[in-house]
Amino acid sequence: MPRKPTKNPRLVDRDYDILDHLARYRLTTRDVLHRLFFDDSEINAVTKVTSRLTDHGFLNKYEWAPNRNYFVIGRESARIMGVSPKKCKPLGSQTLPKELATLMFCCMGDERRERLKVSELQKQYPDLLARKIDNSHYYVDRAEDGAVRLAFIRVDQGGTCDHIARRCEKDLEDRANMPSFRQLVDSDRFMIAIITASDDKAERVRETIRRRTWPVRFRVAVVKELAQLIARSIDG
Repeated sequence: MPRKPTKNPRLVDRDYDILDHLARYRLTTRDVLHRLFFDDSEINAVTKVTSRLTDHGFLNKYEWAPNRNYFVIGRESARIMGVSPKKCKPLGSQTLPKELATLMFCCMGDERRERLKVSELQKQYPDLLARKIDNSHYYVDRAEDGAVRLAFIRVDQGGTCDHIARRCEKDLEDRANMPSFRQLVDSDRFMIAIITASDDKAERVRETIRRRTWPVRFRVAVVKELAQLIARSIDG
């Protein structure tokens, strides 16, 4: 992100790094920020920075579970980034699980991953972008054997395993006529990553996937925070 001038002199390089991170993931948490930007400090160092940025309008803080908060950009960050003030609002009950699970999957697992911005996807695979499909949940998957694949993230929001499989089939169907997608599939360079809320559900998803024939590989991962978010969505 360009270092644009601001009336507030408090912004430092790490603050801009946090805003870059939010531009990529749409939201973040204190634990994620601690791991990415404060690994040489105690967690209270994160709190001091987020409190300062919130006080000056660069971050907005919302609760996603009792005593558990997430941050999005504030009005001053929206001004600097040139994006809609709507990005400063709390995420909806369907969007929040998807975005938080993506954040945790990419930033808090044993392997660090990086979600692709739409602009990055457009630069690398311009014909993968299309209307009425999700263009914002891709990352580059690096397997233990060295294989590199473009991966699409599908987040389980409480549906049955068969429902998840059908959604994955639809993800592939929606992209079937795109030349770049066909080339990636034919060369074993595309996969789907399914994020679910528990080890038990993950194993049942894997079994459901194994019962069908697919042209791509899968990765099934667990983000335990999803359980609370799904329950909250159902209760709400």
